[in-house]
Amino acid sequence: MKKTILFILISLKLFAQQVTLNGVVKDSLTGNPIEFANIILTEINIGASSNTNGSFSLEIPKAGKYLIKFSHVGYRTYSKNFEITKNSYFEINLIPSEILLEQTTVLSSLPKFRETPVANKDYDNFQIEKNLGNRDAGFIMESSPSVFISSLGGGMGDYKISIRGFNHTNIAVMLNGVPVNNLENGEIYWSNWAGIADVLERVNVQRGLGANPYSISSIGGSVNFLTKGVNSLNNFAKFSMEFGSDNFQKKTIAFSQQILGNSLLLTSFISKKDWDGYVDQTWVDEFSYYFALGGIYGNHSLELQAIGSPQEHGQRLTMLTIDEWKLYGKNFNPDWGYLNGKPLNLRDNIFHKPTFNLNHNWQINQNWILSNILYYSYGDGGGTVPPWANFSKTENGLIDFDSEWGKNSKNVNTNFHPLLNYTENALRFTVHRHNWFGVISNARFKKENIEISTGIDARYYSAQNYREVGNLLGGDYTIGSSNFNLDPNKLLFKGDKVDYNADSYVRQIGGFLQSEFQFGDLLTFANISVSSTGYKRLDYFNYLNDDPFRETSWFDIFGYTIKSGANYNLDNFNNLFFNIGYFSKAPLAENVYDYTNHKFENIKNEKIFNVELGHGLNTYDFKITSNIYFTEWKDKAISKMISDVNTNQFYFFNLSGASARHMGIELSSVWQPEKFLRLEGMFSNSINKWTDNVFAVVAPESDPTQQTIISSYVKNVFVGGSPMTTAFLGIEYENIFNQNFTISLNPILKFFGNHYADFNPNLRTNVNDENVNSWKLPNYFILDFHISAFVNLNLSYLEKVIIHINSFNILNNKDYIIDAIDGTSHSSQSALVWYGRERWWNFSLSFEL
Repeated sequence: MKKTILFILISLKLFAQQVTLNGVVKDSLTGNPIEFANIILTEINIGASSNTNGSFSLEIPKAGKYLIKFSHVGYRTYSKNFEITKNSYFEINLIPSEILLEQTTVLSSLPKFRETPVANKDYDNFQIEKNLGNRDAGFIMESSPSVFISSLGGGMGDYKISIRGFNHTNIAVMLNGVPVNNLENGEIYWSNWAGIADVLERVNVQRGLGANPYSISSIGGSVNFLTKGVNSLNNFAKFSMEFGSDNFQKKTIAFSQQILGNSLLLTSFISKKDWDGYVDQTWVDEFSYYFALGGIYGNHSLELQAIGSPQEHGQRLTMLTIDEWKLYGKNFNPDWGYLNGKPLNLRDNIFHKPTFNLNHNWQINQNWILSNILYYSYGDGGGTVPPWANFSKTENGLIDFDSEWGKNSKNVNTNFHPLLNYTENALRFTVHRHNWFGVISNARFKKENIEISTGIDARYYSAQNYREVGNLLGGDYTIGSSNFNLDPNKLLFKGDKVDYNADSYVRQIGGFLQSEFQFGDLLTFANISVSSTGYKRLDYFNYLNDDPFRETSWFDIFGYTIKSGANYNLDNFNNLFFNIGYFSKAPLAENVYDYTNHKFENIKNEKIFNVELGHGLNTYDFKITSNIYFTEWKDKAISKMISDVNTNQFYFFNLSGASARHMGIELSSVWQPEKFLRLEGMFSNSINKWTDNVFAVVAPESDPTQQTIISSYVKNVFVGGSPMTTAFLGIEYENIFNQNFTISLNPILKFFGNHYADFNPNLRTNVNDENVNSWKLPNYFILDFHISAFVNLNLSYLEKVIIHINSFNILNNKDYIIDAIDGTSHSSQSALVWYGRERWWNFSLSFEL
């Protein structure tokens, strides 16, 4: 078999014995190589990317004079006519783009290879287009060490990301440098940016403290999704069609055009996606749009970006035990049923969150640049949720909506109304609306070996959160609004508010100062940032309208970050880097005010300490980075509620002392033994544990004798929720048969192990749980396979045809578990789990005009 494969590879290469162009692309200021630079011969429309050492190789049909364009994000595009003879070699130096239309504020915070002392990984738009398929954008990061992406219940956009064992509430996620974590709870709702994959230019993943200079705290790391700007593409037009498993269909139109030279440029994308879902009733109806409009005006540039994805999709949010999945099937969805012969979802999501960025850069002089980002986002939507009581089920496990309809349509309750039918368990619709304003301003001074940046970042967020009566399932009304201002027996009709109604507010302002100094082969940086985070609530249901306690005061919390690091280039191939940092992080809103405006006692900042040491080796055809890290998280808030037996009043406490330690090793490598063959590998292993039990004696202020002992037995227990061992191996074979046809083959093998089920430390109150780990999920491998073909037609009406074929889980592993919640017995019998998706495929066909 091995001989056959080798024979095929050699045979394929015999077709490509053309004139060879070799070269290297470097940074004009530092002389460092630039990886993933794009090299395009515009006349014959073929190209390549530089490897990890900045080197590139292109096979050209014949010798001659060609116009070659060199480009990379953050550098000025360079084009020139070159005379190419046999075995030509060129060294190209690209000039960093300090102004033009690139987002200077964003790019200045991104790490640079052999300079910035942080563990990170970059993905360019070519990698994203080839390997992502029809998956959500975050899945492109699965080749990064210590990164885990779980698709959870399988709904489109319903997934989670963890880095170094920390979930996304402790990861700074940014879109073009703008933070998108929800300001109340730190959550990321990926369906709000469902169409972002269509417009990505680059994704940068930083693990640990990272190089981000702003006052945005991240424990596990940060992810920055950078979209295509108006200066990132030449004039073009593109139409794409995608098809895939379970009736996936998507159509995309994209174009970029100079309208008034450099004074006005426009880039725009529109797509429409429909999908039945591989899980029962997880359908998707999505429309996505993006545009960037801007230009250069003297020593200023302006760019307006807008992105949005109005969408609706069915969800599966109820986890089951392994035995229950075996009974009903792994694609079964317990969150739906039939009503009068038509499917009805108990869980769905409808949302639209348009986001607008206004980017401004001002080249004050040769040394000073001022960059500003003003942003605004409006969110509107929600989702269907069940009532407080459970519905009955049919024999096949679906919700028996028909029986509910039959009961409610003949349920006249004269205690409430003599004629109308009463529904006891109506469906609810959760409504969320928010307005989000922000500014990031950065003044940057750069001269020779010194770079200093300082600025502010400020955000203001206000949200409406309430529920309303949804489907009455055959009845005419329901009761029980929970509104203190209404008669408890008031009739409620569809659209009336029910359960809760409150507004929440968050304000945050921070400042930062960062300096970088370069002394020969040594580069050091130091950063300090401070922030103030304030929370406030207005509750319309739990207080009378004239009660002053219905609105809380602002509660502001001070936080800060101190971090430093250094990178030393030992020689032309080896470098060492080190970083250390400490930050005091304000708790989330849920650990300040509960959902009835009660402020918790003993509110403390969470404290995080991180240290990291790494090594890089970079030769002509080989690159490997390795690092070890240590992160300690102290005073993680555990919230509890107790009651005063005399007054029945509730008191709310934060229990301090919970701490966890995450430490591990990470390796990432790329080897290109031949210009047509590239191998990429990754391995990470960590030990993530809770380090202390939490004990507290609390009492209400009204009676100190009413002492309650609260315990959380988590000491020496592994932190659950993500695998502590991951590995990745990818092999990419690319062959240019001639100037008109290129093919790429890319199998990828992934491994996930040492994954313990997630659990809530608040519930570990039994002393028998001490030193007992949650259930450990079985280890598993997944094999994917990607094929890409590029056909240059060079017609007046059609330049190129691009084909991508992606097959995921090609060996059809049917029994792998991707996520779990621990049960009472800490075993497979009591755990609630999610199974991974069986084999599936995606096909895309694109036409560039």
